[in-house]
Amino acid sequence: MEPVEVFFSYSHRDEKLRDKLALHLSMLQRQGVIKSWHDRKISAGTEWAQAIDEKLNSAGIILLLISDHFLASDYCYDIEMKQAVARHEAGEARVIPIILKPVDWSGAPFGKLQAFPKDAKPVTKWTNRDEAFLNIAQGIREAAMAMAKEVPAQQPVTPEPSLPRSAPNSVEPSPELFLPKSAANPVELEESGGQVPLESPFYVERPPIESRCYAAIAKPGALIRIKAPRQMGKSSLTIRIFDHANKQGYRAVWLQLQQAGEEPFASLDTFLQWLCRRVTVKLRLQDKVAEYWQSVSASTDKCTDYFELYLLEEINAPLALCLDEVDEIFKHPEIASDFFGLLRSWHEESKINPVWRNLRLVITHSEEVYIPLNINQSPFNVGVPIELPPLSRAQLDDLVERHGLAWSQAEIESLMAMLGGQPYLTRVALQQIASGMLTLAQFLQVAPTQAGLFASHLSRHLGNLQERQLAAAMKQVVTCDLPVQLSVVEASKLANMGLVRFQGNEVAPLCDLYRQYFREVLR
Repeated sequence: MEPVEVFFSYSHRDEKLRDKLALHLSMLQRQGVIKSWHDRKISAGTEWAQAIDEKLNSAGIILLLISDHFLASDYCYDIEMKQAVARHEAGEARVIPIILKPVDWSGAPFGKLQAFPKDAKPVTKWTNRDEAFLNIAQGIREAAMAMAKEVPAQQPVTPEPSLPRSAPNSVEPSPELFLPKSAANPVELEESGGQVPLESPFYVERPPIESRCYAAIAKPGALIRIKAPRQMGKSSLTIRIFDHANKQGYRAVWLQLQQAGEEPFASLDTFLQWLCRRVTVKLRLQDKVAEYWQSVSASTDKCTDYFELYLLEEINAPLALCLDEVDEIFKHPEIASDFFGLLRSWHEESKINPVWRNLRLVITHSEEVYIPLNINQSPFNVGVPIELPPLSRAQLDDLVERHGLAWSQAEIESLMAMLGGQPYLTRVALQQIASGMLTLAQFLQVAPTQAGLFASHLSRHLGNLQERQLAAAMKQVVTCDLPVQLSVVEASKLANMGLVRFQGNEVAPLCDLYRQYFREVLR
C-alpha cells in the first residue's frame, strides 16, 4: 500500500475539532498510511487560494468536516466541497465526509448534501469522540487500501540467466495482507465502546459474578448493588441481568440517571415525581402521578403509594428496576438522604408485604458513598454487593483468541501490562488491532500519548484529577516504582476513578498506560 496524500477541509470555526483530528492524521502518517496531509492552514507569504487548489487537486483522500458552519461558508461548500465531490465522482480521489451530528437530509442546510456520493462513508456517531476519531482513521485506512488495490500490479520480471536465481519483483499487496493473523474462520468485529451487546461473542464473564446476579434477581425483594469505576462493564452486566429477568417473565425498567439532566434534581418532590413518571412510561401505563400527588402526605409516602397501590398492582409481576449511576444523586445531599432511605424502606417492606416482594432493585455506582446516611436507612449495607475487577490474565488470553489474533504469551503479557485488564481499554485496543488499524507494537508505542487511541479518555481523567484536587496524590503514585501509601480518602477516590489498585494498604497505578501518561503530564 503506497502512502496517500490527504487534504482536510473544514470551517475555521471548527478548528478545535480539526486540531484533535490532526493527532490521528499524524499517527497515520507515522504508520506509513499517509504520505502527507494538508489543510486550510497555509504558510504566510503563500497565495492562499492557489495553494488550497493545488493541495486539494493532488490529494488522494479528501476529508470534509461538515458542520453548520461548513455549509454556511460559500468557500467551503461552493468551492472546496464541490471540487472534492467532482474528483470523487471522476475516480480521482476518495471523499470521506465527517458529519458532526445526525442530520435531517431533507431540511436546510443539509438539503445541499442530497447529491453527495453514495459510496462516501460519513461518520455520524459523536456521542463517543474517541470512537468517532477512530472511525475516521479507519475510513482513511480502508480508502487507502482500496486505492492501492485499484492500482495495476507490476508484472513479475524474469531474471537474466547470468544472474543468481532471485524472487520476482514485488507486486502491490492486497488489503488482506494487512489484516492480522486470524483463526480458521474470520472474526466479525463490532464497534467498541458502550455496552457489549447481548449476542456479542466478545463479552467475557467474570465468574462467579454473573451467576450470583442471576440467582439474586430471582429472589423476592432482591437488591443488587454493582460498584465499579466507569467503563468497567456495569452496564454490560446489567443488561444480562435484565435479559435473565425477562426470560423469567419479569418486567424490566432501566433509568440512566446521568441522562436525566438537572431539572429532576431541583427538589426531593420533583425527583420522586420524575421517577414515578419515567417508570410509568417505561411500563407503558397510564400516568397517574398527578392523582397520587394530590395527597397532603410527604413526598416519600406519595411515591411509595404510587408504586405499591398502582404500578406493582397493575403489572402483577416481578419488576426489575435498575437505577444506573446513582452517583448523580450523591451530588444532591438534600435529596440523597431521604431517597436512599426510601429505597431501604422498600427493601425492608418486601420481607412482610407480598406486593413489595415483586420489586427487584439493581443499583449501580462508581463512587464510594461519602454522604451521611443512617446505618439503618442506607441501601448500601444490605442486599448483594457486586464489585467488578479488571480482566484476569486468563480472561485476556481468551478475549485475544476471540478477536482472531494468534499472539504469543509475551505479546499478551505486554498488552496486560499496558492496560491492566481494564475492559473498555482492552476491547478498544483489540478491536483496532484485529481490524488492521495498527499493530500491537504501534499501539504500545503511542498508547500513553495524545497521539494514541485513548487521548480523550486520558484527558478526561486528567481533568477529573485537577477538579477533585487529586493531581498531587496521583503524581506521588506514578513517580514511585513501588506502591505508595496515601490517605484513605485519596486512595479510595483514585481507586473509584479506576486509576489505581490496592496492594494491601498501599496503591499502585492500575496499568502502565496511566503510569506513563500521568508521569509525563504531571511532572
